[in-house]
Amino acid sequence: MICTVTLNPAFDYVVFADKFLLGEINRSYREELHAGGKGINVSAVLKGLGVETCASGFVGGCTGEMFCKVLTETGIGHDFIQVQGMTRINVKVRSDQETDLNGTGIMPTLADLSKLAHKLRGLPQNSWVVMAGSVPRSLPADAYALLISQTGRDDLCYIADTSGEPLRAVLKEKPWLVKPNREELSDLYGIRIFDKVEAYRYAERLLEDGAQNAVVSLGGEGAVFVSASGQKLSVPAFSGKVVDTVGAGDALLAAFLAAKSEGKSDSDALKFGVAAGCATAFCTGLASKEEICALLSR
Repeated sequence: MICTVTLNPAFDYVVFADKFLLGEINRSYREELHAGGKGINVSAVLKGLGVETCASGFVGGCTGEMFCKVLTETGIGHDFIQVQGMTRINVKVRSDQETDLNGTGIMPTLADLSKLAHKLRGLPQNSWVVMAGSVPRSLPADAYALLISQTGRDDLCYIADTSGEPLRAVLKEKPWLVKPNREELSDLYGIRIFDKVEAYRYAERLLEDGAQNAVVSLGGEGAVFVSASGQKLSVPAFSGKVVDTVGAGDALLAAFLAAKSEGKSDSDALKFGVAAGCATAFCTGLASKEEICALLSR
């Protein structure tokens, strides 16, 4: 079982327009509504790859009820906790440029976080827990670290895909894997990563600070992987026309975990992950298993 935890999920309202001008009335030629959030995206890709998954976290208000209904209709298993506030709506404009306006979202409390930890304690033995995305403003920055310590299950395998102080804090709990992108890793250590050599160097810094393994996604340059055993791997990006980068990093992580759950090597898992990330960037929405495998076969 791979359980995903999204503390601040969202509806992604994607609008497509020929042009977008600030201060003007703009009209779209197409709209899409997706249940989003990094953990939700991971669960969606895992489901498409045939891996057992359950999405958890917090939702609120009428948008939260609708959010769970959409997940049910799409066949994604879920077990969310209702909290104060409303599940946010993120507006994503796709025109000559990508413009995003993300909402604030729900207001969970520390008591709600304890309820979530109680849910995680009920997971099957040796389950994987993917903690992904931002932390709601009502919770402390170390919410993911608190969640691990309150769950108190040494057999669970924790994966963190977050940034800033939440990432810094969760490293102290020694997660099995962290997956920042280039920008998130640069911000964490106050530097700029220009190439794979520097990506390796600061991925190893993540291990020094507590992570057992690290995948760093590098956009058009693919991704790198480092492990506590000293293994260093790199996979370049696949060629293709970028359509929409939303969810590409989440697809990479999901496919990497899917491959590892099937006993694949780190090298094969990273290749599968990069293929999933690129396939997602080359289409609208999250790539299907068929699209990922077609790209990988090239």
